[in-house]
Amino acid sequence: MLKFELKLLFQGLANKLAIAIFLISGGLAIYFGAQGYQAIKVDQLKSEAMFAKEVEYVKKREAFPEAGSLAYYAFSPTQWQLSPWSALFVGQSQDNYVAMKVRALALQGQIYNREINNPNQQKAGRLDLGFVLIYLLPILIGTLCVTLLADERHEGRWRMLLSLSQGGISLLWRRLVLRLVFTVGLILLFFITSALLLSLPLDGVFFWFIIASIIYAMIWFVIAGIIIGAGKSSVFSSLAFVSTWLVVTILVPGSIHLYLNHAYANNSAVEAALEQRLVMNNGWDQDKQATLDQFLADYPQYQNTSKLGEAFDWKWYYAQQHMSDLAVANEWNEYKTNQQQRTALLDTLSVLSPSLFFQHKFNQVANTDSGSYLAYLASIEAYHQHIREFFYPYLFTDKAFTPDAVDDFPKFETPQQVNQFSFVTLFIVLLLLCPAIFWVNKYMKRLTVD
Repeated sequence: MLKFELKLLFQGLANKLAIAIFLISGGLAIYFGAQGYQAIKVDQLKSEAMFAKEVEYVKKREAFPEAGSLAYYAFSPTQWQLSPWSALFVGQSQDNYVAMKVRALALQGQIYNREINNPNQQKAGRLDLGFVLIYLLPILIGTLCVTLLADERHEGRWRMLLSLSQGGISLLWRRLVLRLVFTVGLILLFFITSALLLSLPLDGVFFWFIIASIIYAMIWFVIAGIIIGAGKSSVFSSLAFVSTWLVVTILVPGSIHLYLNHAYANNSAVEAALEQRLVMNNGWDQDKQATLDQFLADYPQYQNTSKLGEAFDWKWYYAQQHMSDLAVANEWNEYKTNQQQRTALLDTLSVLSPSLFFQHKFNQVANTDSGSYLAYLASIEAYHQHIREFFYPYLFTDKAFTPDAVDDFPKFETPQQVNQFSFVTLFIVLLLLCPAIFWVNKYMKRLTVD
Protein backbone atom coordinates (compact mmCIF):
# COMPACT_ATOMS: atom_id res chain seq x y z
CA MET A 1 0.00 0.00 0.00
CA LEU A 2 2.78 2.42 0.96
CA LYS A 3 4.65 1.59 -2.23
CA PHE A 4 1.56 2.42 -4.27
CA GLU A 5 1.02 5.70 -2.42
CA LEU A 6 4.65 6.70 -2.94
CA LYS A 7 4.33 5.88 -6.63
CA LEU A 8 1.22 8.04 -6.76
CA LEU A 9 3.06 10.85 -4.97
CA PHE A 10 5.73 11.00 -7.66
CA GLN A 11 3.28 10.43 -10.50
CA GLY A 12 2.41 13.24 -12.84
CA LEU A 13 4.49 15.93 -14.47
CA ALA A 14 3.26 18.69 -12.14
CA ASN A 15 4.36 16.81 -9.01
CA LYS A 16 7.76 15.98 -10.47
CA LEU A 17 8.35 19.56 -11.59
CA ALA A 18 7.25 21.02 -8.26
CA ILE A 19 9.53 18.70 -6.28
CA ALA A 20 12.46 19.30 -8.65
CA ILE A 21 12.07 23.09 -8.60
CA PHE A 22 11.77 23.10 -4.81
CA LEU A 23 14.86 20.94 -4.35
CA ILE A 24 16.94 22.90 -6.87
CA SER A 25 15.85 26.25 -5.42
CA GLY A 26 16.61 25.12 -1.89
CA GLY A 27 20.00 23.77 -2.90
CA LEU A 28 20.91 26.96 -4.74
CA ALA A 29 19.70 29.10 -1.84
CA ILE A 30 21.89 27.21 0.62
CA TYR A 31 24.89 27.24 -1.71
CA PHE A 32 24.67 30.93 -2.59
CA GLY A 33 23.94 31.76 1.03
CA ALA A 34 27.06 29.93 2.17
CA GLN A 35 29.13 31.64 -0.52
CA GLY A 36 27.76 35.07 0.38
CA TYR A 37 28.34 34.54 4.09
CA GLN A 38 31.92 33.43 3.51
CA ALA A 39 32.50 36.47 1.28
CA ILE A 40 31.24 38.76 4.05
CA LYS A 41 33.53 37.15 6.62
CA VAL A 42 36.49 37.39 4.23
CA ASP A 43 35.79 41.10 3.61
CA GLN A 44 35.58 41.74 7.34
CA LEU A 45 38.85 39.90 7.97
CA LYS A 46 40.54 41.78 5.12
CA SER A 47 39.44 45.10 6.61
CA GLU A 48 40.90 44.13 9.97
CA ALA A 49 44.15 42.90 8.41
CA MET A 50 44.53 46.06 6.31
CA PHE A 51 43.95 48.27 9.33
CA ALA A 52 46.49 46.27 11.36
CA LYS A 53 49.08 46.81 8.59
CA GLU A 54 48.37 50.54 8.58
CA VAL A 55 48.83 50.66 12.34
CA GLU A 56 52.18 48.87 12.08
CA TYR A 57 53.27 51.25 9.32
CA VAL A 58 52.45 54.28 11.46
CA LYS A 59 54.30 52.82 14.46
CA LYS A 60 57.47 52.31 12.41
CA ARG A 61 57.61 55.87 11.14
CA GLU A 62 60.44 57.96 12.54
CA ALA A 63 58.32 61.11 12.64
CA PHE A 64 54.59 61.17 13.21
CA PRO A 65 52.34 63.46 11.18
CA GLU A 66 50.01 65.85 12.93
CA ALA A 67 47.30 64.27 15.06
CA GLY A 68 44.68 65.90 12.85
CA SER A 69 46.14 64.25 9.77
CA LEU A 70 46.27 60.87 11.50
CA ALA A 71 42.65 61.22 12.59
CA TYR A 72 41.61 62.15 9.06
CA TYR A 73 43.11 59.04 7.46
CA ALA A 74 42.45 56.55 10.27
CA PHE A 75 39.61 54.48 8.79
CA SER A 76 38.72 52.01 11.53
CA PRO A 77 36.82 48.84 10.59
CA THR A 78 33.58 47.83 12.27
CA GLN A 79 31.58 44.65 11.88
CA TRP A 80 27.95 43.67 11.97
CA GLN A 81 28.59 40.33 13.61
CA LEU A 82 26.27 38.18 11.54
CA SER A 83 25.61 34.62 12.62
CA PRO A 84 25.80 31.77 10.09
CA TRP A 85 21.99 31.85 10.04
CA SER A 86 22.23 35.11 8.08
CA ALA A 87 23.35 33.00 5.12
CA LEU A 88 19.92 31.36 5.07
CA PHE A 89 17.76 34.30 6.13
CA VAL A 90 19.43 37.45 4.81
CA GLY A 91 16.87 40.02 5.98
CA GLN A 92 18.34 43.53 6.24
CA SER A 93 21.90 42.28 5.75
CA GLN A 94 21.47 42.38 1.95
CA ASP A 95 20.48 46.08 1.98
CA ASN A 96 23.07 47.51 4.36
CA TYR A 97 26.81 47.46 4.77
CA VAL A 98 28.03 44.94 7.32
CA ALA A 99 31.65 46.15 7.58
CA MET A 100 31.63 49.95 7.67
CA LYS A 101 34.84 51.89 8.19
CA VAL A 102 34.61 54.84 10.56
CA ARG A 103 36.90 57.79 11.22
CA ALA A 104 36.84 60.81 13.51
CA LEU A 105 34.88 63.02 11.10
CA ALA A 106 31.14 63.71 11.42
CA LEU A 107 29.34 60.41 11.78
CA GLN A 108 26.09 61.18 9.97
CA GLY A 109 27.73 61.69 6.60
CA GLN A 110 29.71 58.48 7.00
CA ILE A 111 26.74 56.27 7.89
CA TYR A 112 24.24 57.50 5.37
CA ASN A 113 26.76 58.10 2.61
CA ARG A 114 27.12 54.33 2.44
CA GLU A 115 23.53 53.41 3.16
CA ILE A 116 22.18 55.61 0.38
CA ASN A 117 24.28 53.91 -2.32
CA ASN A 118 23.99 50.29 -1.39
CA PRO A 119 20.28 49.55 -2.10
CA ASN A 120 20.75 50.40 -5.79
CA GLN A 121 23.06 47.40 -6.03
CA GLN A 122 20.52 45.12 -4.37
CA LYS A 123 17.35 45.74 -6.35
CA ALA A 124 17.16 42.15 -7.56
CA GLY A 125 17.43 40.80 -4.04
CA ARG A 126 19.04 37.49 -3.22
CA LEU A 127 17.71 33.96 -3.20
CA ASP A 128 17.83 32.62 0.34
CA LEU A 129 16.30 29.69 2.18
CA GLY A 130 13.76 32.01 3.75
CA PHE A 131 12.35 32.78 0.29
CA VAL A 132 12.20 29.09 -0.60
CA LEU A 133 10.36 28.19 2.61
CA ILE A 134 7.99 31.15 2.69
CA TYR A 135 7.03 31.33 -0.99
CA LEU A 136 7.91 28.07 -2.74
CA LEU A 137 7.02 25.57 0.00
CA PRO A 138 3.29 26.47 -0.16
CA ILE A 139 3.33 26.02 -3.95
CA LEU A 140 4.86 22.55 -3.52
CA ILE A 141 2.20 21.63 -0.95
CA GLY A 142 -0.60 22.90 -3.16
CA THR A 143 0.68 20.99 -6.19
CA LEU A 144 0.90 17.73 -4.23
CA CYS A 145 -2.40 18.03 -2.38
CA VAL A 146 -5.25 20.18 -3.65
CA THR A 147 -6.34 17.93 -6.54
CA LEU A 148 -6.27 14.65 -4.59
CA LEU A 149 -10.07 14.36 -4.44
CA ALA A 150 -10.65 15.79 -7.91
CA ASP A 151 -8.19 13.29 -9.40
CA GLU A 152 -9.98 10.36 -7.74
CA ARG A 153 -13.30 11.57 -9.08
CA HIS A 154 -11.83 12.09 -12.52
CA GLU A 155 -10.49 8.53 -12.54
CA GLY A 156 -13.86 7.22 -11.33
CA ARG A 157 -12.48 5.69 -8.12
CA TRP A 158 -14.11 7.98 -5.56
CA ARG A 159 -17.49 6.14 -5.49
CA MET A 160 -15.70 2.86 -4.86
CA LEU A 161 -13.47 4.35 -2.15
CA LEU A 162 -16.47 5.69 -0.26
CA SER A 163 -18.00 2.21 -0.21
CA LEU A 164 -14.96 0.70 1.52
CA SER A 165 -15.02 0.06 5.26
CA GLN A 166 -12.28 2.60 5.95
CA GLY A 167 -13.84 5.07 3.52
CA GLY A 168 -12.40 7.56 1.08
CA ILE A 169 -11.97 10.24 3.74
CA SER A 170 -9.47 8.09 5.63
CA LEU A 171 -7.57 7.55 2.39
CA LEU A 172 -7.41 11.30 1.79
CA TRP A 173 -6.04 11.86 5.28
CA ARG A 174 -3.41 9.15 4.82
CA ARG A 175 -2.29 10.77 1.60
CA LEU A 176 -2.18 14.20 3.23
CA VAL A 177 -0.13 12.81 6.13
CA LEU A 178 2.22 11.06 3.69
CA ARG A 179 2.77 14.35 1.87
CA LEU A 180 3.32 16.13 5.16
CA VAL A 181 5.96 13.56 6.13
CA PHE A 182 7.58 13.94 2.71
CA THR A 183 7.60 17.74 3.10
CA VAL A 184 9.09 17.47 6.58
CA GLY A 185 11.79 15.25 5.10
CA LEU A 186 12.66 17.95 2.55
CA ILE A 187 12.80 20.58 5.30
CA LEU A 188 15.10 18.38 7.37
CA LEU A 189 17.27 17.77 4.31
CA PHE A 190 17.70 21.52 3.79
CA PHE A 191 18.59 22.26 7.40
CA ILE A 192 20.93 19.29 7.81
CA THR A 193 22.73 20.28 4.59
CA SER A 194 22.96 23.86 5.86
CA ALA A 195 24.34 22.68 9.18
CA LEU A 196 27.09 20.74 7.40
CA LEU A 197 28.03 23.58 5.03
CA LEU A 198 27.85 26.41 7.57
CA SER A 199 28.90 24.50 10.70
CA LEU A 200 25.64 25.40 12.40
CA PRO A 201 25.48 24.25 16.03
CA LEU A 202 22.72 21.75 16.78
CA ASP A 203 21.29 23.96 19.49
CA GLY A 204 17.90 25.40 20.35
CA VAL A 205 18.04 27.85 17.44
CA PHE A 206 18.59 25.01 14.97
CA PHE A 207 15.56 23.08 16.21
CA TRP A 208 13.50 26.27 16.45
CA PHE A 209 13.95 26.89 12.73
CA ILE A 210 13.02 23.30 11.90
CA ILE A 211 9.91 23.31 14.09
CA ALA A 212 8.85 26.75 12.83
CA SER A 213 9.21 25.59 9.22
CA ILE A 214 7.16 22.44 9.90
CA ILE A 215 4.39 24.44 11.60
CA TYR A 216 4.34 26.84 8.66
CA ALA A 217 4.01 23.86 6.31
CA MET A 218 1.15 22.50 8.45
CA ILE A 219 -0.73 25.78 8.01
CA TRP A 220 -0.64 25.30 4.26
CA PHE A 221 -1.71 21.68 4.59
CA VAL A 222 -4.74 22.90 6.54
CA ILE A 223 -5.49 25.38 3.75
CA ALA A 224 -5.15 22.57 1.21
CA GLY A 225 -7.48 20.41 3.32
CA ILE A 226 -10.13 23.13 3.33
CA ILE A 227 -9.97 23.40 -0.46
CA ILE A 228 -10.14 19.61 -0.83
CA GLY A 229 -13.15 19.57 1.49
CA ALA A 230 -15.01 21.90 -0.85
CA GLY A 231 -15.20 18.95 -3.25
CA LYS A 232 -14.76 21.02 -6.40
CA SER A 233 -13.02 20.27 -9.67
CA SER A 234 -9.24 20.21 -10.07
CA VAL A 235 -9.31 23.53 -11.93
CA PHE A 236 -11.35 25.21 -9.19
CA SER A 237 -9.17 23.69 -6.44
CA SER A 238 -5.95 24.80 -8.13
CA LEU A 239 -7.26 28.33 -8.72
CA ALA A 240 -8.51 28.54 -5.14
CA PHE A 241 -5.12 27.53 -3.76
CA VAL A 242 -3.21 29.91 -6.04
CA SER A 243 -5.57 32.73 -5.09
CA THR A 244 -5.06 31.97 -1.41
CA TRP A 245 -1.30 31.88 -1.92
CA LEU A 246 -1.37 35.26 -3.65
CA VAL A 247 -3.45 36.81 -0.86
CA VAL A 248 -1.45 35.32 2.03
CA THR A 249 2.07 35.72 0.63
CA ILE A 250 1.79 38.75 -1.66
CA LEU A 251 -1.33 40.87 -1.19
CA VAL A 252 -1.58 41.05 2.61
CA PRO A 253 2.19 41.45 3.28
CA GLY A 254 2.45 43.96 0.44
CA SER A 255 -0.48 45.97 1.80
CA ILE A 256 1.03 45.96 5.29
CA HIS A 257 4.39 47.18 4.00
CA LEU A 258 2.68 49.87 1.91
CA TYR A 259 0.79 51.04 4.98
CA LEU A 260 3.96 51.06 7.09
CA ASN A 261 5.86 52.94 4.41
CA HIS A 262 3.09 55.54 4.30
CA ALA A 263 2.57 55.76 8.06
CA TYR A 264 6.30 55.96 8.76
CA ALA A 265 7.42 57.85 5.69
CA ASN A 266 10.42 59.58 7.14
CA ASN A 267 13.34 61.17 5.35
CA SER A 268 15.05 62.22 8.56
CA ALA A 269 18.17 60.19 7.81
CA VAL A 270 18.57 61.75 4.36
CA GLU A 271 17.82 65.19 5.76
CA ALA A 272 20.36 64.63 8.54
CA ALA A 273 23.07 63.64 6.06
CA LEU A 274 22.40 66.60 3.78
CA GLU A 275 22.07 69.13 6.59
CA GLN A 276 25.25 67.86 8.26
CA ARG A 277 27.22 68.46 5.07
CA LEU A 278 25.62 71.89 4.68
CA VAL A 279 26.52 72.86 8.25
CA MET A 280 30.06 71.59 7.74
CA ASN A 281 30.52 73.49 4.47
CA ASN A 282 29.02 76.70 5.86
CA GLY A 283 31.40 76.51 8.79
CA TRP A 284 34.31 77.48 6.56
CA ASP A 285 32.76 80.93 6.08
CA GLN A 286 31.69 81.49 9.68
CA ASP A 287 33.44 82.60 12.86
CA LYS A 288 35.73 79.66 13.56
CA GLN A 289 36.58 80.76 17.09
CA ALA A 290 32.87 80.89 17.93
CA THR A 291 32.48 77.33 16.68
CA LEU A 292 35.45 76.23 18.78
CA ASP A 293 33.96 77.94 21.84
CA GLN A 294 30.70 76.06 21.31
CA PHE A 295 32.63 72.81 21.12
CA LEU A 296 34.58 73.63 24.30
CA ALA A 297 31.30 74.17 26.12
CA ASP A 298 30.65 70.45 25.57
CA TYR A 299 34.25 69.52 26.42
CA PRO A 300 35.25 71.92 29.21
CA GLN A 301 38.37 69.86 29.98
CA TYR A 302 39.96 71.52 26.94
CA GLN A 303 39.05 75.11 27.85
CA ASN A 304 42.73 76.02 28.20
CA THR A 305 43.48 75.26 24.56
CA SER A 306 45.07 78.13 22.63
CA LYS A 307 43.02 80.54 20.54
CA LEU A 308 42.75 80.05 16.81
CA GLY A 309 44.99 82.03 14.49
CA GLU A 310 44.58 82.98 10.86
CA ALA A 311 46.04 79.73 9.53
CA PHE A 312 44.10 76.49 9.21
CA ASP A 313 43.89 74.64 12.52
CA TRP A 314 42.89 71.02 12.99
CA LYS A 315 41.24 72.00 16.28
CA TRP A 316 38.58 73.99 14.52
CA TYR A 317 38.14 71.34 11.82
CA TYR A 318 37.25 68.56 14.27
CA ALA A 319 35.23 70.91 16.43
CA GLN A 320 33.20 71.85 13.35
CA GLN A 321 32.79 68.17 12.44
CA HIS A 322 31.37 67.42 15.87
CA MET A 323 29.11 70.48 15.89
CA SER A 324 27.71 69.52 12.48
CA ASP A 325 26.77 66.14 13.97
CA LEU A 326 25.07 67.83 16.91
CA ALA A 327 23.17 70.11 14.53
CA VAL A 328 21.34 67.11 13.06
CA ALA A 329 21.08 64.98 16.20
CA ASN A 330 17.32 65.50 16.43
CA GLU A 331 16.74 64.31 12.86
CA TRP A 332 18.90 61.24 13.39
CA ASN A 333 17.17 60.34 16.67
CA GLU A 334 13.81 60.84 14.96
CA TYR A 335 14.88 58.41 12.24
CA LYS A 336 15.88 55.74 14.76
CA THR A 337 12.69 56.19 16.77
CA ASN A 338 10.68 55.98 13.56
CA GLN A 339 12.35 52.71 12.60
CA GLN A 340 11.80 51.22 16.06
CA GLN A 341 8.10 52.13 15.98
CA ARG A 342 7.78 50.70 12.48
CA THR A 343 9.33 47.41 13.60
CA ALA A 344 7.06 47.24 16.64
CA LEU A 345 3.94 47.76 14.50
CA LEU A 346 5.19 45.18 12.00
CA ASP A 347 5.41 42.71 14.89
CA THR A 348 1.72 43.30 15.56
CA LEU A 349 0.42 43.38 11.99
CA SER A 350 2.40 40.33 10.87
CA VAL A 351 -0.18 38.05 12.53
CA LEU A 352 -2.54 38.93 9.66
CA SER A 353 -0.46 36.79 7.31
CA PRO A 354 1.25 33.50 8.22
CA SER A 355 3.86 34.16 5.52
CA LEU A 356 4.75 37.61 6.83
CA PHE A 357 4.65 36.39 10.43
CA PHE A 358 7.10 33.54 9.89
CA GLN A 359 9.34 35.53 7.56
CA HIS A 360 9.58 38.26 10.20
CA LYS A 361 10.29 35.70 12.93
CA PHE A 362 12.93 33.97 10.81
CA ASN A 363 14.80 37.26 10.32
CA GLN A 364 14.49 38.15 13.99
CA VAL A 365 15.94 34.83 15.17
CA ALA A 366 18.69 35.03 12.52
CA ASN A 367 19.48 38.58 13.78
CA THR A 368 19.09 40.07 10.32
CA ASP A 369 16.00 42.19 11.00
CA SER A 370 15.94 45.99 11.21
CA GLY A 371 16.24 45.87 15.01
CA SER A 372 19.56 44.05 14.73
CA TYR A 373 20.80 46.58 12.18
CA LEU A 374 19.84 49.48 14.46
CA ALA A 375 21.80 47.78 17.26
CA TYR A 376 24.81 47.66 14.93
CA LEU A 377 24.41 51.38 14.18
CA ALA A 378 24.27 52.07 17.92
CA SER A 379 27.57 50.24 18.40
CA ILE A 380 29.08 52.32 15.58
CA GLU A 381 27.94 55.53 17.26
CA ALA A 382 29.57 54.47 20.53
CA TYR A 383 32.79 53.49 18.74
CA HIS A 384 32.86 56.76 16.81
CA GLN A 385 32.72 58.65 20.10
CA HIS A 386 35.66 56.62 21.43
CA ILE A 387 37.69 57.45 18.30
CA ARG A 388 36.93 61.17 18.53
CA GLU A 389 37.75 61.37 22.20
CA PHE A 390 40.94 59.38 21.67
CA PHE A 391 42.30 62.09 19.35
CA TYR A 392 41.03 65.13 21.29
CA PRO A 393 43.89 65.26 23.83
CA TYR A 394 46.37 65.39 20.94
CA LEU A 395 44.36 68.07 19.14
CA PHE A 396 43.45 70.40 21.99
CA THR A 397 46.49 70.06 24.25
CA ASP A 398 50.24 69.88 23.74
CA LYS A 399 50.23 66.12 24.28
CA ALA A 400 52.59 64.45 21.78
CA PHE A 401 51.56 61.48 19.67
CA THR A 402 53.89 58.51 20.32
CA PRO A 403 54.13 54.87 19.24
CA ASP A 404 52.58 53.89 22.55
CA ALA A 405 49.59 56.05 21.69
CA VAL A 406 49.04 53.98 18.55
CA ASP A 407 48.70 50.88 20.71
CA ASP A 408 46.04 52.65 22.76
CA PHE A 409 43.86 53.36 19.73
CA PRO A 410 40.35 52.03 20.53
CA LYS A 411 39.33 48.76 18.95
CA PHE A 412 35.79 48.10 17.81
CA GLU A 413 34.12 45.72 20.21
CA THR A 414 31.73 43.61 18.19
CA PRO A 415 28.44 43.34 20.07
CA GLN A 416 27.55 39.72 20.57
CA GLN A 417 23.97 39.34 19.41
CA VAL A 418 22.13 36.47 21.02
CA ASN A 419 19.59 34.64 18.87
CA GLN A 420 16.29 35.50 20.54
CA PHE A 421 13.87 32.65 19.99
CA SER A 422 10.85 31.34 21.82
CA PHE A 423 9.18 27.97 21.54
CA VAL A 424 6.17 29.45 23.32
CA THR A 425 5.17 31.38 20.19
CA LEU A 426 5.40 28.22 18.10
CA PHE A 427 3.40 26.30 20.71
CA ILE A 428 0.64 28.92 20.58
CA VAL A 429 0.50 28.70 16.78
CA LEU A 430 0.35 24.91 17.03
CA LEU A 431 -2.51 25.12 19.53
CA LEU A 432 -4.41 27.36 17.13
CA LEU A 433 -3.83 24.82 14.36
CA CYS A 434 -5.36 21.92 16.32
CA PRO A 435 -9.00 23.11 16.18
CA ALA A 436 -8.46 24.04 12.53
CA ILE A 437 -7.37 20.46 11.78
CA PHE A 438 -10.39 19.01 13.61
CA TRP A 439 -12.68 21.38 11.70
CA VAL A 440 -11.13 20.34 8.38
CA ASN A 441 -11.71 16.69 9.29
CA LYS A 442 -15.36 17.41 10.07
CA TYR A 443 -15.67 19.50 6.93
CA MET A 444 -14.24 16.74 4.73
CA LYS A 445 -16.70 14.18 6.12
CA ARG A 446 -19.42 16.10 4.28
CA LEU A 447 -18.02 14.84 1.00
CA THR A 448 -20.34 12.60 -0.98
CA VAL A 449 -20.19 10.64 -4.16
CA ASP A 450 -21.40 13.59 -6.24
